Amino acid sequence: MKRVVFLLFSSLILSGLFILPGCVNKDFDTPPVIIPKVDFPSNTTIAELKAMFSGGLDSLTTDIVIQGIVVANDESGNFYKTLEIQDNTAGIEVKLNRTSLYTEFKVGQRVFIKCKGLFLGQYGGLVQLGAKYTGAIGQIPDIFIDNYVFRDSLAGTPPAPKVINIASPAVGDLCTLVKLDSVHFVEIGKIFADPSSIASATNRTIIDDNGTTMVLRTSGYASFAGAVIPKGKGSLRGILSVYNGTWQFYIRDLNDIINWDTASPVNANIIEENFDSEPTTWVKYSIASNKDWTWSSTYAAETMNGYGGDVPSNDWYISPAINLAGVLNPVLSFRMWTKYTDSGLPLPMEAMISTNYSGSGDPTSATWTALNCTLPAANSATWTSSGDIDLSAYTQPVRIGFHYRCSGVASSSASSWELDAFKISGITK
Repeated sequence: MKRVVFLLFSSLILSGLFILPGCVNKDFDTPPVIIPKVDFPSNTTIAELKAMFSGGLDSLTTDIVIQGIVVANDESGNFYKTLEIQDNTAGIEVKLNRTSLYTEFKVGQRVFIKCKGLFLGQYGGLVQLGAKYTGAIGQIPDIFIDNYVFRDSLAGTPPAPKVINIASPAVGDLCTLVKLDSVHFVEIGKIFADPSSIASATNRTIIDDNGTTMVLRTSGYASFAGAVIPKGKGSLRGILSVYNGTWQFYIRDLNDIINWDTASPVNANIIEENFDSEPTTWVKYSIASNKDWTWSSTYAAETMNGYGGDVPSNDWYISPAINLAGVLNPVLSFRMWTKYTDSGLPLPMEAMISTNYSGSGDPTSATWTALNCTLPAANSATWTSSGDIDLSAYTQPVRIGFHYRCSGVASSSASSWELDAFKISGITK
């Protein structure tokens, strides 16, 4: 009897295995979308808030509430623990000690900020909203952010960028989304920032057709830091900033490079050497003396002085080959500094150009032509610009040489020279 009951029970279980799946509802409920909603109004515009800044570190003690739209966040890494928000009056930088802010505060997100208990301060002349940190403006601590900053609704369409003139940016446009039209980059072919030095940022140059420039600032943390700066020209969209009186421009990512025509001819730097470090592609050649051209970390310049040598100096410092093929209106410029007077040699320094120097060996085996440029007066100890030197007669690769000599090794027979800010620019495609 027990055996019959067991078989009957087992049969019912097996039948259920085939019947139950047909009863499962595979349609799961969609999780509800939680839309944040602020139930208090703003009572102060961003422009009114910034007007309260006295120039120091200002504690906000009244019930000030602002609202704005997020126009930049930390998604690409070019803004760190920072939101840029704006309303229809102004923009402001908000400092928050939280990473991955973009997951909550997307571009286009409307936010309300209760400012009572926060501080207004400045960094390099840029007004910021945050907390007090070691006597200066700092980030709002993570655990307090949600007490001050509130999202309202879902992220919408961000405001259209305001077109500004690179020659006349306005304080009222700081920390807002703006656009520069008909501009190009100077440092074509270089990367936006050095990712090997992520603790710092890199300055590049934006320029318009009139030669007016603005600093492009890119963090080494930016996801596009290692991207190559494109040739051509077009429009740039980004955030206007300032540091110690110098206007700066931040793109949020490469999508802010818009309507870019890579075939458009632009005035760009063919070569630029500021001697911030020792260049490895320049040639040093000493015809006479144990005194050679030397890079100085103190002055960030290339230096030459024959004083105290074993014999009077005859030394060359020569650039790498510079290809001018297809370059329209190439122009060379540099600056030099000199101290002391060589009483036995009226022309201790010459700037020369060659089209047939091989890049190694004795420079006198090649043909060199003196360049018509401005050199500093003897013992002037003042940086002097060479002026713009027209190289349009050259369409092939050239090298620029700096030829130093002294008449002796005593103080009255040798002068000291420094070279900096070497650049050749021209119109390229």
